[in-house]
Amino acid sequence: MNIKEKIIERVNDINDPQLLDELLQAMELEHEIEHFHQLTGEEKMAIDEGIKDADAGSLHSNVEASQLVKECL
Repeated sequence: MNIKEKIIERVNDINDPQLLDELLQAMELEHEIEHFHQLTGEEKMAIDEGIKDADAGSLHSNVEASQLVKECL
């Protein structure tokens, strides 16, 4: 019997509704964390480009970045 089958067997034996609810909440939280946000290819490329810029020393201070944002709005 593999671990998944053992877990299913143990859960099937639980009769406590509160415990079952807590198990379900834990499983749903784990699922949300695992699938929180998967980056698109475009997002990954933008991150890589930013890292290359930073490595090349092409950086802006917070003040400069804020000013650039204001100019774009």
